[in-house]
Amino acid sequence: MISDELKKKIDAWIKQEGRNEYGDPKDTVYAGGNPLFDERSAGLKDLYEYILARNPNLREELEK
Repeated sequence: MISDELKKKIDAWIKQEGRNEYGDPKDTVYAGGNPLFDERSAGLKDLYEYILARNPNLREELEK
């Protein structure tokens, strides 16, 4: 589970780094338009889990 405090830090990191709403570089293009869509379950992945999975060192950096 991701705490509200960590979510706020991730949001600030996205803004500071000039990332898109999914934490990826601004110019990233996604097949289907949304990287959170999970074809296997036809549901959406959690945004913050997605960001941390794509940036494995981020949690440790932000929790310092």
